[in-house]
Amino acid sequence: MSQRRLFVVTLALIASAALAPADSRAAAPGLSAPAAGIDWLAGTVTIAADYPAGTSKVFFSVSGQPLATVAVADPTVAGTVSSGVPYRLQAPTRFGADFLDARGASLGVTKFGLSPATFTPSTPRLSLPGGSIVAPSYTLQAEADRTVTGVEVKAGPEPLTRQATLTSGADGHIRLSDLRVPDGVEQLRLRASNGFGASSPSPARTVFSLGPLSKLPERANYVLVDKRSMTLYDVRRQLVVRHYDIAIGTPSTPTPNGYFKLGAARPASGSWGVLRRPLYRFSNTRRWPSGFYIHGTNAPWDIGTWASHGCVRLYNWAIREFTKIVPSGTLVLIRK
Repeated sequence: MSQRRLFVVTLALIASAALAPADSRAAAPGLSAPAAGIDWLAGTVTIAADYPAGTSKVFFSVSGQPLATVAVADPTVAGTVSSGVPYRLQAPTRFGADFLDARGASLGVTKFGLSPATFTPSTPRLSLPGGSIVAPSYTLQAEADRTVTGVEVKAGPEPLTRQATLTSGADGHIRLSDLRVPDGVEQLRLRASNGFGASSPSPARTVFSLGPLSKLPERANYVLVDKRSMTLYDVRRQLVVRHYDIAIGTPSTPTPNGYFKLGAARPASGSWGVLRRPLYRFSNTRRWPSGFYIHGTNAPWDIGTWASHGCVRLYNWAIREFTKIVPSGTLVLIRK
């Protein structure tokens, strides 16, 4: 054959191959677990097989045992067929497929391994930062790497007053509504799950439930003295950065409620502890002494009780730290 004729024949073969429908060409046999065949709640998968042209039947197996035999609609072209059988995936499992032609001869065998760990959610990542002040009932959001159908919330030191409702978990976008946290300091941990298994608990995230947000100061930085929980909260950029146990006034000499401004530290001794800081009545024009202070104590065993003559007492180490980091003029809200 001349070189010219050989060249023409070659071009003709290339052209005919280019014009042939893509699905008529031989396809490499393969197995997969398509998204449409995953039941995240039940923990089942439905296997699909890519078969080559000439395939008449696909014989599916699991761990060497028959699973399903599916007839191909058009054996002349390559395509994909589903086993049609949801399989409960509880342990690492080996799936297989044998591709048979019209005479029953094998066109190829392929295998495919799956494990529940492939579909189990990852450890949730909480969206709220540590130190967040949360409403008495709020929506918590988190992220995982797989679809979530259940979430367990653990709180401490006090248990949740009500378990939250999972309103969304598709593609790992977790949304919990009506989460109710007891008043005070709480540490939250989340464990996400679906039908394939459960994640590890998330690292503890400290949040603060300080009552209705509408009753807290609107400014970014302030000090909150909560007499009910016997706690002083240092709030910066609307996050609680520190909190201290306190003692407050006895029933006969109560600590007053209201808004105050914090004064500069003064040396102290005796029942005042090592330092004291005056509280001024809230005013934009003058400094009106209230007669009350935030100060240390020489009786640390009184912290957490009603022991003072109306002042707010801190441990001596706490008043030293508080004085270093909280400037004069800071707004102070004292409430019951």
